[in-house]
Amino acid sequence: MKKNASHTVLTGSPCWAKVWKKLRLLVVICTGFGGWGGIVSAQVVVYEDFVPPMEYVYLKERFFYAQIHTAGFTLGYEQGRMNGRVHYSGWNIEVATQLNPKAKGVSWYNGGRRYKFGMLNSFCILRAGYGGLWVLNEKPYWGGVQVSLSYRGGFSLGFAFPQYINVLYDTAGQDVRLERMDPENPRHKDIAYILGRGPILKGLSGMRPYPGIYAKIGLNFEFGKSQERSHTLGIGLIYDCYFTRIPLMMEQKNPFGFLNFYVEYKFGKRYGLR
Repeated sequence: MKKNASHTVLTGSPCWAKVWKKLRLLVVICTGFGGWGGIVSAQVVVYEDFVPPMEYVYLKERFFYAQIHTAGFTLGYEQGRMNGRVHYSGWNIEVATQLNPKAKGVSWYNGGRRYKFGMLNSFCILRAGYGGLWVLNEKPYWGGVQVSLSYRGGFSLGFAFPQYINVLYDTAGQDVRLERMDPENPRHKDIAYILGRGPILKGLSGMRPYPGIYAKIGLNFEFGKSQERSHTLGIGLIYDCYFTRIPLMMEQKNPFGFLNFYVEYKFGKRYGLR
């Protein structure tokens, strides 16, 4: 009863009623600011943890590339465009050499040109294809490394250039003939009769084309902060397949195609603002 009476007096008095209302208002204001402060601090944490993705502001790209593979080297040009945030497609053209690892170089002791013993033809490749890449890991806005899966395929036109050699036909060294490497000639199978390689341009007259197709797959690692400039390292596999066997070496089975592992470097420029 006493507690109820005291409460009645506290709330019933006009003076205490005003004080009570002010206290309640102060409590509400403090509680509100505390709640908003928690929300603001939570938003700050979210923005600190969030990493905005790289924005693509260019639509097109063109670049040159140099490649070292298990049987030679490649030089090429590529041009394409972005198809969305994580997809790129374009066409390319390139020239590659295809050496035979089984061919052994021989030097003639009397000043003759170095030649490949048993090699019937040297081989180079002209490729034209179309493909693209899928971005597996985008770069953040400040830069870093972007990882992409690259795929490509198209036409592969090979060119075989016959090897000409100087062949000795007498013991006095007076009868020396320039001949195309021939697996049916017994003197071409003995290095004692071969005095060296003939002129390189001589092989152009006997050049023979070999049409085929090729496929290429690999991983690209693009680095750098600039979106306008492109610098990329790539690794992967490339396979050229031809419709007939390529005569490269004597007394060896001629292949239908070549499988090579490659490492390449690309550099280029993006253009065409969205």
